[in-house]
Amino acid sequence: MLDWFAKLVSYAGFSNHLNQLSEAFRSFTTSSFEDFLPPGSFPNQSLLDSMPIITCSGKRNGKVAKNLTDKGYCSTKSLYYYGAKLQTLAFRRLDKIPFPEEIQITPATVNDLTVFKEA
Repeated sequence: MLDWFAKLVSYAGFSNHLNQLSEAFRSFTTSSFEDFLPPGSFPNQSLLDSMPIITCSGKRNGKVAKNLTDKGYCSTKSLYYYGAKLQTLAFRRLDKIPFPEEIQITPATVNDLTVFKEA
């Protein structure tokens, strides 16, 4: 079926193009979150949380996405791991899941409190 899609770039080329669009995705999602703030949200109260994205256990050497991942510790799971963190800053809502204000993927060693102080 390659002749049907002759103008497709290689997978590496596609990944490179997608990575170049990361700032555009960030701007789009930030403006979307601001424009569609649901009723009942507290825009002056934010919650911060993170979760690990584990690419391999801490006993091994990380081989995936070396420029984004490193070795970190997850205190809630009591384990060392190679990977990244999904960091979320969200507006508080009563009796509902918080509404995302900003979402970032950072290396595993980045502290939760320092991530959003830069913004």
